[in-house]
Amino acid sequence: MQLKLLSTSLSNNPSLSNSLFIIFWIVLWLLIIEVVLYAVPYNPPTKRPNSVQRYLEYGRSVEGKIRRMIGPTDETTAPVTIVGWLDAEMHERGHNIPTHPKTPDGLLVAIYGASHAQHLSRALAKEPNVTVRFWGGPGVPPSHSYKAYQLDRGRHTAEVVIFALGAGSLIDMTTFTGLNRQFEWPLPYTFPKYHKVGDRLEEVWPSVRTMADFRQVLDDDKLWNNYVKEMQAEDSYYHPFTFHENFMDKLVIFRFIRRSWAKRHANRVKDSVYETSQGFGSNQIFSQGFKENSEVVQTLRLMLKEFARQVRSDGKLPIVVLLNIRGYSNHLTQILAEHLQEANIPFVDSHIIAPSDDPKNLAPDNLHFSKEIDQQLAQAALKIAHEHNKY
Repeated sequence: MQLKLLSTSLSNNPSLSNSLFIIFWIVLWLLIIEVVLYAVPYNPPTKRPNSVQRYLEYGRSVEGKIRRMIGPTDETTAPVTIVGWLDAEMHERGHNIPTHPKTPDGLLVAIYGASHAQHLSRALAKEPNVTVRFWGGPGVPPSHSYKAYQLDRGRHTAEVVIFALGAGSLIDMTTFTGLNRQFEWPLPYTFPKYHKVGDRLEEVWPSVRTMADFRQVLDDDKLWNNYVKEMQAEDSYYHPFTFHENFMDKLVIFRFIRRSWAKRHANRVKDSVYETSQGFGSNQIFSQGFKENSEVVQTLRLMLKEFARQVRSDGKLPIVVLLNIRGYSNHLTQILAEHLQEANIPFVDSHIIAPSDDPKNLAPDNLHFSKEIDQQLAQAALKIAHEHNKY
């Protein structure tokens, strides 16, 4: 009887009938897509996924991804999750990094930063009589580099200590982990988050500091919930919708929706530190620069002064390298150059040597500088070392 009434109602209402017909086919095709995509195999964490697998996994929750990536041992864990941890002994042991110059009359340079700094370190190592000691990680912010320097202090004889800052990494000073800041590829390493309190830096360490800590937290619900609360308090990238594993992880369509939302959330975090304005026509976006009064900018300025003070107290030469990477014009220089000059901290400005908005200055990945530009940056740093009788 009810079916007959429904049939009569639909026949008397063609628009409703057409709408239901469309909805039926949409749902049917979504189910077909889900079945087809669900058949795509997932590689073990130690094996690099292909492009299709990466695309389908991008929208999985952070928790869902990281539980797949982390195994009980390093051999069963995705290699990218093992890097970046601030463990001085493990870093020295795993990378066999030098503590002295290779030759008696040579120069040892210690450098801290992200991938741009690592490229710079390779260029420095090509210069005559220069030995390089590098510590950093993928996409690490200045707060990670500052702590790496402090943990490395006294473990080497470097006469020159370089703090290399990438413009794009400043936003990540609003967190203490790489877990949420890059939604598509979470990195669990941690570092302190710093707050400027008067004329001093307040350091906030998460409870997780090593991979061993992280594995323990993953296997204990109480510890895991406590760690999530820490992220809620200090990680600007954390959001329940993108972080927690649930039924949406099993449906590709929902994973696509979550990925789109994660990008919007990351942009909101960026907007709290870096200002952009929308242009006219063709959806142009014009960069405005870092927000002068943001906590990140104020904290970074104090951090660089503290870095220089500590380096000088050890009788060494501090150098800051400002890496104005693609998309940031010279905005890093704009917020730091004057303050570095006032504090008499020598620095290298990449924008003067090679503006990143000129494609000719970039490597094929359109992100890092070319090898030729890295070499020019290295020579500029060594020129400062020579002026201070260190090289």
